[in-house]
Amino acid sequence: MNSIVKKIFDTGIQNTKGTKENKKIKLLNIFCFTWSVMIPVITIFDIIFGRELEGSLIMHGVSYILIAFIFYFQSKQFYTLARVLFLSSIIGVTFVFANYTTPLNLIENFYFVYPLIALILVDKKWINIVILVVCFLLYFVPNLYYEHYPKNTILPVLVFSVFVAAFVILNYAETLNKKHEKELLLNKEQLEQAFLELEERKKSELASLQLKALKAQMNPHFLFNAINSIQNLILTNNKEEAYKYLTKFSLLMRESLKTSEKSFIGFDVELSMLKKYLELEKLRFGEDFIYEIKGEKEIQRIKIPSSVIQSFIENAIRYGLLHKTDGKKIITIEFYQSKIFTCVITDNGIGIEASKKVSVLNTKSNINESSIIAIQNRLQLLNEFYKMDIGVSYEEVEEGTKVVIKLPYTI
Repeated sequence: MNSIVKKIFDTGIQNTKGTKENKKIKLLNIFCFTWSVMIPVITIFDIIFGRELEGSLIMHGVSYILIAFIFYFQSKQFYTLARVLFLSSIIGVTFVFANYTTPLNLIENFYFVYPLIALILVDKKWINIVILVVCFLLYFVPNLYYEHYPKNTILPVLVFSVFVAAFVILNYAETLNKKHEKELLLNKEQLEQAFLELEERKKSELASLQLKALKAQMNPHFLFNAINSIQNLILTNNKEEAYKYLTKFSLLMRESLKTSEKSFIGFDVELSMLKKYLELEKLRFGEDFIYEIKGEKEIQRIKIPSSVIQSFIENAIRYGLLHKTDGKKIITIEFYQSKIFTCVITDNGIGIEASKKVSVLNTKSNINESSIIAIQNRLQLLNEFYKMDIGVSYEEVEEGTKVVIKLPYTI
């Protein structure tokens, strides 16, 4: 039963229509449904109180036909026609009952309500004004012939005042609501446009920073040293090792270029690139260089921002381990995954303060600019976008440097 009533109430409702329009469609369906239910109730009262039935039953039959047409027009999306037919029907039925079928029962007082219903259902003002004038005339003109009201009464004047006052107030309120809705819609569109522009600007900035990071990532020193190490293997007739490392070098170059266009890459791809890079660095430093990777097997199949981790590993080697003059050069890379992907890079190099001095000297010598600034700017944008604790921090250790990198990730 509930599903049938719901289907009746939803007659003519379209997903393409706005919420306000669909409410009007549903409201008219409810009006018609209520009207159809009230007809048998009114008939029962007529029988109980012994009123004349013939005229009433004819009008009730006509009412059901009109209701059927209104639902039909609703289903065919002729909404204005359905609303005008509904208003005309209830006004016409009221006129017949008030003046012919059951006069002197104050049924004409329903004319008060109809202009107000018109304001709710119909947006066109001329239709509302026509409904108001018709209801006004139908209320007063028959009284000139039937004399329903006593002579010299003030009731007609009061009725007219109520008609006009109610109509003006509701019409003004409707106008204010429409104006407010337009302002809200305009503000919403402006906010959406501003948000889209901000997103585009952030994407542009992110792409620019990503390009800067890529340019700084594979610095000329690493490229030259890697090629020089491979060349030494060739000169010492160690062809197998030369071929092995040359293959790794070419794969690393190809993967770096391939992933440079992507904001996020798979962790397995990033890990593969890091291992190739570290193997090439080991070829350069020899047995003095030791690297260890921890926690890689605990990481799920996720995607992380590209061109970030390797830049910090490279800087640890370039500014920390490279200038270490005694003992083994050790770097440890640890991965953790929770709400944020974390990479901890620890080296036993010369430390942060000494590394800063080396970095300043290299800048003065016009040696390739460090990618750290570009990476930090990129992480700041990611932090603003994801609203998470993303970024880079340095922690004190007894020897060397410890860097903690926190990154967002996607599945």
